[in-house]
Amino acid sequence: MRALLIPFVTLLITLPTTSSQHTALNFGKNPSSYILLPSFTSTQRTSFSVCAWLKRHSNHLDFYQYWISYGVPDSFMEFGISDSGVSYMFGDGMLPRYQWLRVEENHHVCYAWGEGRAVVYYDGVEIGREKTEEGRELVTPGTLILGQFVSYSGLENIERFRYFGGEMTGVYIFSGMLTKEEVGEVYRGGRCFDVVSRFGSDNIFISWQDILQLERVGMVKEVEVQCSSRERRSRKYGESGKFGEF
Repeated sequence: MRALLIPFVTLLITLPTTSSQHTALNFGKNPSSYILLPSFTSTQRTSFSVCAWLKRHSNHLDFYQYWISYGVPDSFMEFGISDSGVSYMFGDGMLPRYQWLRVEENHHVCYAWGEGRAVVYYDGVEIGREKTEEGRELVTPGTLILGQFVSYSGLENIERFRYFGGEMTGVYIFSGMLTKEEVGEVYRGGRCFDVVSRFGSDNIFISWQDILQLERVGMVKEVEVQCSSRERRSRKYGESGKFGEF
């Protein structure tokens, strides 16, 4: 009786990757690439927060590049924040703890304002805070713009050398002041975190999904970025929309 020889077969199984694609926007390194956002409204006059994931492509301004700014007719430098956290409110600047920025690195920046104070967060950690003018409300309407710096309202007031040259995604503007715990949660969630599901659409003035539908001027191009499984995991909450100081 002959033995039945069964060859040993090694099976190579390809498992699905744990990453997915997410849309970001790349802003050209020039003063003519931008997205004009809807103006702040009365809902944001006493408090708001803005967060984004940013990756600069150039060091034309080493210390700071303003990625969002807001100008109004009769008030100089109403609001703006750079990729390093350097910011201003009502014409007063804030120089937070210095962040040494390198090109092609992703970082998360948040600015939260309300109750007479402004707080800046970098990668989920508070790096600066200042008191703002007591009783002062945000002037509306005005020019709210991504990718450029405006000192007053109107596109003619774009300052030529203060543009943001790089990639941004996950830009959200909230109608209220986020707490440090909430900022940390958004940071830990990563670039693909479902912010709208977590905080509720009623608490978000402008979402990243809204921004992707707006007109792009100049060299503003869509790019796809990879999100890890950590960034994509969904979280369930008992009651959506209940957060912070809203």
